[in-house]
Amino acid sequence: MDALRDSVMTWLDPVGVVLGILIAIPVVWTWWDVVVGDRRRRRRWFREASRAPGRRPAILIVDLLPGKDVRTVVENFRSQEESLRGVPVERVVLVSRATRVEPEDMPALHRDLRNAAAQLLAAGADTIHYFHAGPASVAAVVGAEFANGCRVVVYQHETNGYRNFGPLRMEA
Repeated sequence: MDALRDSVMTWLDPVGVVLGILIAIPVVWTWWDVVVGDRRRRRRWFREASRAPGRRPAILIVDLLPGKDVRTVVENFRSQEESLRGVPVERVVLVSRATRVEPEDMPALHRDLRNAAAQLLAAGADTIHYFHAGPASVAAVVGAEFANGCRVVVYQHETNGYRNFGPLRMEA
């Protein structure tokens, strides 16, 4: 009986090792796809979403810096960007203030942002390129207003113009 058990174990031991390796391959493959592949897909989606202008792009300029003319800077940047050059004037909306924004101004600013959103959506915009100059608290309001609508691509002002920071909301 011991000889039979030893011969069976001698035969089953390598079979068990081979089966264990074969079973481990899809497990490792799945782990790799979840950990590395998902991250790579998200990065690729982010790059594509940042660069794609959309079929009917629009531009939203929020200029809340008194004494500055941000629209001119945006127009200069726009003239250099291939994807933004063709945006018609009826799909360019400016929300601005001549004085510094105070907490009391927020209800009127909310109303103006909602009107801008309605104007852009009525123009059929599928992508909004958002240029912001002003307090971060207003940028949060813009994010809240526009996050559930069409795709919003955020641009940040830097010393030599604007830089594309990608979409406001990440897709899966």
